[in-house]
Amino acid sequence: MTLWNRLRTWWKTGTNASGTARPSAFRPTGSTGLSATAAGWWRDDPIEQLRNYQSWVYAAVNAIAQEVARQRPYFYVNTGQAEHEQTPLPHTHPLVRLLDRPNPWLTPWELWYLTVLYLELTGNCYWYIAPVAVHGRTTDLSGELWIVPVPWVRVIPDARHYVAAYEVTVPGQAPDYYLPDDIVHLKYPNPLDPHYGLSPLQANALTIDAHTELLKSRFQTFQAGPRPGVVLQTEQTLSDAVVHRLEEKLLSRFGGRENWHRPLVLEQGLRASPWTLTPAEMDYLNSSRMTREEIFALFRVPPPIAGVVENLGLGADIWFGARVMFCEGTVQPKLDLIGQALTRDLARRYGADVVIAFPDCSPRNQEQRRKDDELDARWGLRTYNEIRRSRGLQPYPDPRFDQPLLPPSR
Repeated sequence: MTLWNRLRTWWKTGTNASGTARPSAFRPTGSTGLSATAAGWWRDDPIEQLRNYQSWVYAAVNAIAQEVARQRPYFYVNTGQAEHEQTPLPHTHPLVRLLDRPNPWLTPWELWYLTVLYLELTGNCYWYIAPVAVHGRTTDLSGELWIVPVPWVRVIPDARHYVAAYEVTVPGQAPDYYLPDDIVHLKYPNPLDPHYGLSPLQANALTIDAHTELLKSRFQTFQAGPRPGVVLQTEQTLSDAVVHRLEEKLLSRFGGRENWHRPLVLEQGLRASPWTLTPAEMDYLNSSRMTREEIFALFRVPPPIAGVVENLGLGADIWFGARVMFCEGTVQPKLDLIGQALTRDLARRYGADVVIAFPDCSPRNQEQRRKDDELDARWGLRTYNEIRRSRGLQPYPDPRFDQPLLPPSR
């Protein structure tokens, strides 16, 4: 059975081709040789990398994946260096159709979301290009795109051709081998291994483990029970009945939000003091916030983008500034990398000059671009159709819009 049919079976029914249920975890591609108790032991295990998609890692990666998923790629034929020399592909072009409907079970939004998800967590993402079948025969045209789970794939290097093949092992099945032309391998650069990518999650495994242990400790604290809010001290020896009577009296008189301000009167040598945290305990709580900020920093996600807003007074100014930082410093470099990789491995199948790119996503860049277009059109620096082509729009058929509209002479 081909990988195409196996992926169809996997996505549609949730079972393997043999009819057995899908396992809860993917097959690892290799062993790190580290103990499961050592900090960061999972950094080279793609299964464990995917399992870390939780807590603040989820908040950061989900924000990146959603932002990338809402961007629309721009398809054009490059005939020169200037923007007006980029001829947009029509919506009926096979490449545009392919990315607009990758396969029957994935929308374009899901395709880009899952792509970025795998890149951020594992550093790699594999697209299988299923060929078009015409009258029972396969052709060189691309029919569907499928995301192959990263733990299924192993790259087989080659000294001459860089990659000899991709070994794909569907759980419960024997491995299959596919030529490099069958797989589009998107990856983040890795100085340690040119055949596999390196994700931000892998590079900061110790920080992730530290945060996980802090969450476990907090959970254990809640299980052990809350601490008292006030401590009563006395030199006398109190019986259990007296202690119980004092507790009931305090709860009845001071329980609830309407009684919090009532004065506390003590007698018989009783002294009251609030229960305070030790400096070590306060530092322990602060460390949880520090690991959260480290996680946001390693993924380059400003806290407001992940839903953490500590100064609501500034409102829209904080949101706009965070959006600019997020789009220009985090999302746009990833869009450029994905666009260039897809141009090399996918768009070139449809022509030597076919390009896949993503426009600038920064709100600041878009506003400045609109002002530049308006100025260029007003002073005749560019024609209306040049501006429309640069935005991926079809030019006006009227030839007047191919001529600059010069301002009237004074």
